[in-house]
Amino acid sequence: MELKTLLVAVDADAASDARLGMACRMAKALEARLIGVGAGETIPTTLADPYLGGGLFTGTLETFRDLVNEELETLRSRFEVAAAAHDIEAIWRGRPGAPVDVVVEEAACADLVLAGRRNPLCDARAADPGDLIVRVGRPVLVVPPVPSGEVIGGRALVAWSRSREARLAIAGALPLLRLAREVKLVTVTSEPATADVGQALEAQVDWLQTHGVSASATSKASLQETGDELLDLAADMDADLLVAGGYGHSRVQEWVMGGVTRTLLSHGNVSVLFAH
Repeated sequence: MELKTLLVAVDADAASDARLGMACRMAKALEARLIGVGAGETIPTTLADPYLGGGLFTGTLETFRDLVNEELETLRSRFEVAAAAHDIEAIWRGRPGAPVDVVVEEAACADLVLAGRRNPLCDARAADPGDLIVRVGRPVLVVPPVPSGEVIGGRALVAWSRSREARLAIAGALPLLRLAREVKLVTVTSEPATADVGQALEAQVDWLQTHGVSASATSKASLQETGDELLDLAADMDADLLVAGGYGHSRVQEWVMGGVTRTLLSHGNVSVLFAH
């Protein structure tokens, strides 16, 4: 698959500028179309609840709708200025609505979704990346506020396991891995790796080779949480892209008990491509 249409979620959080810049540069390098999406709830949750705010004046609701529409126009202008500066084909698809719902709907016509980490504007004015990973049906590239480097042409670390999510992630990342200057696969284990782990890694390296990707592979026994180990390995490698399956366990379990996806969504400066 080629990445011919990218979608970037744009919001008013300060970190959105780095994400938009990354999306524009990727679209330019890939000769891809870029879709910009912004959204905002026009009725606050408290006003929608008849017990908390249902009796407030209609004028209050109209004022809030006006504020949301004004913010969307600002986001649209920011998107169009950035796209014009990079001379790329760009389409704005922002509109009022629940941000995650709007992004999920528009992503049906995209090959890759760029999103940010969770911020104070989620969920009424920005899409929660965890929701997107689970619902969007496309690879999701989560860009941190200060990315470690460029995803196109940089170094890539692939977190490999036998899980369905890891398989989807490495397949979704193929167009980016072909352009990477270095690709390394790693399996993190709690005990020294068995021969089966080595064979599985070798098989993936061979599979990548059939798709024009030259890669090396290793396993790492670690006593720390897998997500933390992956971030350490990415830092040691100076990785610009980390590829990982998203929510191999249930999302509720990960957020209550901890898990790899939660860690990678919250820490580090490397951009992470997830698939679920």
